[in-house]
Order: sequence, then C-alpha cells, then structure tokens
Amino acid sequence: MPRKKYKISYIRKPFAKKSFTCLMLSVVSLALGMISLTLSVRLQGAGELNVAAWGISSFLFAFCSLVYGGLSLFDREGNYLLSKIGMGISGGLLIFWICLIIVGLMV
Repeated sequence: MPRKKYKISYIRKPFAKKSFTCLMLSVVSLALGMISLTLSVRLQGAGELNVAAWGISSFLFAFCSLVYGGLSLFDREGNYLLSKIGMGISGGLLIFWICLIIVGLMV
C-alpha cells in the first residue's frame, strides 16, 4: 500500500492586524451585556436608563467588532483565528439584542 504524501507547512502566519481589535471589542461587548442583564435582573425588570445605556453600548460594540472582523478577513496571508472567535461572539450578541428588542416592542 503506497504512503500518502501530506504537505506540512512549518511557517507560522501572523495574526491579522485587526483581529486583536475585533476580539477585544467583542469581549467588551460581552461584559457590557452581562452588566446590563445583571442590573435588569437585580432590579426585577424595572431598570433605569443606565440599564438601557449598558445594553445599547453592548449592541454598538458588537456591531463594531463585526466590522473590524470583516475588515481583518481582507488581510492576506494572515491567521484569522482571533477574528473568527470575535465575530462569533459579537454575531451571537447581535442576534440576542435584536431578538430582545423585537420581543420588547411586541409586549
């Protein structure tokens, strides 16, 4: 039985330039969202404007993270691991916030 030839590259690709920014923005967005949800639960749904401000800030940071993640994918010969993780977190947060806003408008 002939052996299969595998190509192995030992050259490590550097991370894409904007991938760090994407990941940090998504982590900040996740933290702001957790603060908003914690305050909302602690106040039993009767939160003040600061709870909404934390939530909107989380939404905006997640959106900016998606933009930076998309821009980092245009970087040639880069490692996209951090930008994919950041885009996954921020995409999930954006879907969560959009669903929460729609439910809030329906009720």
